Amino acid sequence: MDYALDYAHMAQEALTQWMAGLDAADQVTMMAIGFGLMIFAVAALMIQRHREVKAQHPTRSTLVEESASYVTPGERHIAPAGKQKGDAFLRRLDHLA
Repeated sequence: MDYALDYAHMAQEALTQWMAGLDAADQVTMMAIGFGLMIFAVAALMIQRHREVKAQHPTRSTLVEESASYVTPGERHIAPAGKQKGDAFLRRLDHLA
């Protein structure tokens, strides 16, 4: 226990001496590095949050599969399209081609 406290005091003393030897340009450089690391941390958290939200919400393909069980208005005039699964717009393009 005393060893850990001794090492902590020695590290604090070494850091204090090192900080005392820095001039203004070095201090500004250290602040810029710290600011850059904070921006990087915020960006990493935003990316992580985006991936979590994306994983919680269903994708477009699962929504299309769920909605394919009923005929939407406007598709009734195309006879085979009402029974097919998938996107109505893409089916119409295939039918026209």
